[in-house]
Amino acid sequence: MKKLSFFLIIIVLLLFGCQQKQNGALDTDKLEKAEQTGNATEEQLKSIPIPYNVPSIKVGLEALPFELKPPKELPFDAMPLKMPIEDFKHDGKELQVDLMSVSKNKDDKVILMISVHNFKVEYAESLGEEVQITKGVAGYYNGTLSFEKDGIYYNVGYTNPNISEEQIKEDTIAIAEQML
Repeated sequence: MKKLSFFLIIIVLLLFGCQQKQNGALDTDKLEKAEQTGNATEEQLKSIPIPYNVPSIKVGLEALPFELKPPKELPFDAMPLKMPIEDFKHDGKELQVDLMSVSKNKDDKVILMISVHNFKVEYAESLGEEVQITKGVAGYYNGTLSFEKDGIYYNVGYTNPNISEEQIKEDTIAIAEQML
């Protein structure tokens, strides 16, 4: 009887965990709400996204209600990715995730910034040149690369003064390919 009770408890816990992913909300259990600074009133704070500090990429990815594949190989000697998350509607359903890194050599001035939204975002860059990222996924490149797949909106910005503009474009597309 004890084994059956234990088994039922495990099933309920697993179903509850799956339900959180299915209800499309951010799981904040392992995230740290960042301190809001400034003189905003309580009413004003309701319209400002809630920022969360993420202790690790693994924890951040597990907390998201959608799948996100960070790039594994970067075209420069990079510091580990950082991943802050912002909750726009304060309900864990409209999120912005930033993946950021810089060169280990501070003199290089190399920066990678990837913004990912699970709600429709219009980037000014979408007026750029259409480029094929993978079969079935095109994006727009105008110094940054914007694209959408399965209701997830991406914007990849990469700055590297040590290489040509054409190489930056190729590297940016290669980074995006890893995320699909």
